[in-house]
Amino acid sequence: MAAPKRASVSTPVPRASAALRSWGGSADLAAPETLLWRSEVDPRLRATMVTVLVLDRAPDWGRFRRDHQWLVQAVPRLAERVAQARLGTGLSWVHADDFDLGYHLRRVSLPAPGSERQLLDLAQSLAMTPLDKSRPPWQGTLIEGLEGGRAAYVLKLHHAIADGLGVVQLMNQLLGTPNAAAAGKAARRRAPGKATPLPSADMPVASDVALGLAGLWQQGARTAQQALDYAVSATKVLALGAGAGSPILRRRSLSMRFDTLEFALDEFKAAARACEGTVNDVLLAGLMGGWRRYHELMGVPVARMPIGFPINVRKEGDPTGGNRFAALRYAAPVGEVDPIARVRDVQQFLRTMRAEPALDVMMRLTPALAALPATLAAQLAVGVTSALDAQVSNVPGMAGPARLSGVRITQVFPFGPRPGCPMMITMASHDGRCCIGVNSDPAAVIDPEAMTDSLRAGLQEMMALADPPTRPKRGRRHGTR
Repeated sequence: MAAPKRASVSTPVPRASAALRSWGGSADLAAPETLLWRSEVDPRLRATMVTVLVLDRAPDWGRFRRDHQWLVQAVPRLAERVAQARLGTGLSWVHADDFDLGYHLRRVSLPAPGSERQLLDLAQSLAMTPLDKSRPPWQGTLIEGLEGGRAAYVLKLHHAIADGLGVVQLMNQLLGTPNAAAAGKAARRRAPGKATPLPSADMPVASDVALGLAGLWQQGARTAQQALDYAVSATKVLALGAGAGSPILRRRSLSMRFDTLEFALDEFKAAARACEGTVNDVLLAGLMGGWRRYHELMGVPVARMPIGFPINVRKEGDPTGGNRFAALRYAAPVGEVDPIARVRDVQQFLRTMRAEPALDVMMRLTPALAALPATLAAQLAVGVTSALDAQVSNVPGMAGPARLSGVRITQVFPFGPRPGCPMMITMASHDGRCCIGVNSDPAAVIDPEAMTDSLRAGLQEMMALADPPTRPKRGRRHGTR
């Protein structure tokens, strides 16, 4: 039987056209998108997501531009900007009458030798440049001159457009194989509250549990005992007493440093089977081992670090695009040397959180926060996110091969926004590989190469749970040549 044809940007799939046109959801910004947009009065809360797609060669520029012209027509959200709603005080997406593709789509070339470090340096510079909020909030940059005759596409877009899974849904419809599209559909069917982290910023929360109580009463609470139980549960979910965290990761700046790691998806799956856990358990436990190594190298060992990660709350029938996630705060046992013990700690934490009646407290808080004056909402948000030492996200990406304007996509590295915390670590799978993007604050992570090496070693420790003793480790750090 002939292999199914792969869809590319320039060859739309007719049955996907309705889904593409509706991608992004309602014209009115929901509370999460409103909060993400308005909180940027504090530059530490800039919600810019960056995806670096490595290509096996440079595409034809004329075709690349035509494909984007088609894309903007097929997905109206990409030609819309955020404006004050005509009625009421909310925000809405409106068509940008002066849309200029030449502004949003750019082309540059790396100087020789075109190393991966040069690519990441350029990508982090693009990420630090604020999006123009008077225009549709996205930019795409084709980067030619990457060593080995390769190229890269850096897609930068605002979190208000979509969370990480929303972006993957779009990429699956445009670029993926039927298997990849099925994977995206399966992800949407996951039950609310199932702990599957997605690549997005930790949703800002308030330390005022009274807001959670107000949300409870609005949902029809009848007894004082319910309110009390909810308040106690909210305190656990918000992890208000998660601890002070690392003493060497306290400084903050607006700068970014991008690094990458890459492993085979089969290695992650084998490690998950070996420790009777999930790929996500392996990721979190491996990162903890890496953080322990880095702190020991710096001469400042730590027992626990407060980290945040989002969980998918999408349901069957939810529109694609937009934001559908809640967030958890976790006192990660970084000082634990036993990798299996770290996995069990993660599993116990998630079991406990799923049983909490206030698991939805962040979603209930968000409308109240979004209605506050922007400066106050930002102050509350940064007071919480800056107390985290790291955020971690994991998204199932495109399952099979994919092409962009006729050229093969070899790797997809995601870099989530880092709202006031020292690190955002995001993993996406693509065609049998796990691509990990590390967005760190150079003011906090003063030796990023040592941090990346430590994280790689921590993840390799997890892979070794399933490895024969003589098998070489295949984890690779990019960007150091």
